[in-house]
Amino acid sequence: MRIWAALITWLVLAPVVAADTPAPELKPEVVALATVPPPIVATGMPVPRWVTIKAGRVNVRRGPSLEDNVLWTYVKPGLPVEIIAEFDSWRRIRDVEGQTGWVKSVMLDGRRRVLFTGRVNTAILREPNGEADAVALAAPGLIADLVACEGEWCEVSVRGYDGFVTRDRLWGVRAIDNGR
Repeated sequence: MRIWAALITWLVLAPVVAADTPAPELKPEVVALATVPPPIVATGMPVPRWVTIKAGRVNVRRGPSLEDNVLWTYVKPGLPVEIIAEFDSWRRIRDVEGQTGWVKSVMLDGRRRVLFTGRVNTAILREPNGEADAVALAAPGLIADLVACEGEWCEVSVRGYDGFVTRDRLWGVRAIDNGR
């Protein structure tokens, strides 16, 4: 039975070419196009884009399969990450440390959050103005909801405090990003 299955597979997959027909020559540009992998976009949404970790335990894998090794596990929901590629129901993400790996899309949330960076506390200001009063101080690593960004300022909300921070103090927004 295996011989018949192999023969049928060979007949189905073998190219249909007459024995005396020479193999077609491919132009160099066709060969070059054939070696470029297609873009990895499953949803049609823009890539890269920002999302957050949804679950309390999210395994990050070497490749887009449950068979691939787990590289590390996130244990803090709400952490912002950047989707840099898509494949089927998998998303390749990058975190604040620049590490990349694959996670199932159901483990991610489209809610926009940001992470305070730096080595010292960041003042959250009442207005988008360097002279404005501080409403709170945010420690490095604190996660906040992103309301919106305009120019160099982003409006954030965290633990009942709403205010403005310069975008260079946050991870989860682009350096030049109109809107978000």
